Amino acid sequence: MHKPTRLLIPVICAAILLAAWFSIPRPATAAPHSDPVSQAVAFLQSQQQPDGGLDAFGLGASNTSGTARAILALAAQGYDPAMLTASSGQSALDYLAAQAITYTHDASGTTSAHLFPANAGLLLTAISAANANPHAFGGMDLTAQLTATYHPASGAYSTTAVLGWTSGAASALNQAWSILGLSAAGEPVPLTATTYLLSLQAADGSWDWGSPDSTGLAVLALLGSGHYQPTDAPIQAALAFLADTQLASNGWRPSWDSDPLNADSTAWVLQALAAAGYSPHSQTWNDPAAALLSLQQSDGRIGGTYANAYSTAEALFGLSGRPLYALSPRTQARRALAWMAALQNADGSWSDFGSPSMGATTDVVLAFAAAGYDPAGITASGSLSSPLDYLAANAASYAAADPASAGKLALAVTAAGQDAHNFGGLDLVHVLTATHYSPTLGAFGVPTNTWHQSFAILGLAAAGEPIPVNATQNLLALQQPDGGWKYDLSPAFWNTTAPDSTGLALQALIAAGLPVTDTHILSATAYLRSTQDPFGGWSNANSTAFALQGLLAVGEDLHAWRVNGHTPFEALFAYQKADGPFVYQWDSPWGAPTDNFFATRQAVPALLGVPF
Repeated sequence: MHKPTRLLIPVICAAILLAAWFSIPRPATAAPHSDPVSQAVAFLQSQQQPDGGLDAFGLGASNTSGTARAILALAAQGYDPAMLTASSGQSALDYLAAQAITYTHDASGTTSAHLFPANAGLLLTAISAANANPHAFGGMDLTAQLTATYHPASGAYSTTAVLGWTSGAASALNQAWSILGLSAAGEPVPLTATTYLLSLQAADGSWDWGSPDSTGLAVLALLGSGHYQPTDAPIQAALAFLADTQLASNGWRPSWDSDPLNADSTAWVLQALAAAGYSPHSQTWNDPAAALLSLQQSDGRIGGTYANAYSTAEALFGLSGRPLYALSPRTQARRALAWMAALQNADGSWSDFGSPSMGATTDVVLAFAAAGYDPAGITASGSLSSPLDYLAANAASYAAADPASAGKLALAVTAAGQDAHNFGGLDLVHVLTATHYSPTLGAFGVPTNTWHQSFAILGLAAAGEPIPVNATQNLLALQQPDGGWKYDLSPAFWNTTAPDSTGLALQALIAAGLPVTDTHILSATAYLRSTQDPFGGWSNANSTAFALQGLLAVGEDLHAWRVNGHTPFEALFAYQKADGPFVYQWDSPWGAPTDNFFATRQAVPALLGVPF
């Protein structure tokens, strides 16, 4: 019943360089403290100490575990963890780096033999969410050290390390955090590692003697590994246990707690539900999210008798609806790219509808380039042909078809570091300006086609060429009274103003030099805001990706685009499956939410914060 995990192909792994760890846009400032989430974030900030760490338990000193959880809380809620920076200039991430070796090792040494797998897994999850480099953090390669604690014979991540009550011995906690940390960092998890974790599941579906916290964590780790799906029997058994043990308060608590519900336990169950695709607001689950929010106090902290920064941080990531393994755009992009890499044909291409496709291959090249990879080095197993080889061999016929094709090809070629003036013996700039552009009409191709105009402009801009003024004016003239753009001006019933076309047009207009203060730009962003759905996106993965790229192009503060607490980035994240591919919609009227190649290849650049 388990699903084979899709691993990064060797050529992608080899291409991971330290230079590839680039910054990805996130909302950098908190909103006014008028909503529960921003109030809780403000409380966490108030607990930060001069060394950058957080006082997790009200003891007046920084705590590594609580600080890691606070970083996860902010990342899960769509905030930049850099917001946790003390007046001294020390950040929470600085504190974790300073404490990394002592937190993850016993007092006897600093090699993997002395590692505490659970602590390493938590730290790895946090720094991945903060977009730090897990291969060089705090003076060590955390992924390599954690991977070295794996025992193939048993499947366990374990060591003989001991320090006080902390032990590296094989356990559900060490196993689940190890799997979760490696998954969050985009590292492969052996199937036997998840099998070992399953061997620790009790007959009632729980882990650690009926612990809701451990059960939620284990479900999260198993789903994050990519080996299991929510419909698999062990996951269903765990969810049934959680459903059966939900309290009258609508939350959960450990056996030792006498409060009506426990913030931490409830948060971990919410994480499991998010990973399994359940809505916490459904009647089946009696709205545990509302129960958790009911624990918020006047100063923003969330918790019961022992409310503190620790419980507040866990409550925040529980309320986010985002699994902890899916917080890093880089990691999620790598999962998507690995999934697409497995679909590559021997001739270097990717297929649509069963045949090699220039359009699909161009999209994939843009996705790999956005992630910092050289598309020339991406080849199918046993093949020497790259996507650029395929594009060059078919460039002439593809570019001749229409200006959108020629423009997108020029865009992809330039993004891949090639020359659009001479690609496969073809001058794509000449094709755009001499074949597809009409000085008389002041337009590319069909004058009423938004995509013809937009991709032609983007292709010329990428190649460093001037944009005909009349072409820009023509694109502006296609804007509709509501501020959006249609695909074209045909009267077809489906041809309405759309976020896709509007996001694409915005990118082209900015590339053509239109200022962001222009009334056309302001009208277009107003249109996008008016069509945003209750989850922060635009109804499907493709529309959300293009709209998001448009907003990125005009420099919008995405924090200001939160809807019900969700940014457009979070909305896009929500369409991705644990093993990499995106779905078009989770509740599509056209069938089940299957892996969607079209949605996946278009989502990656937006996921990484890269407009065309």
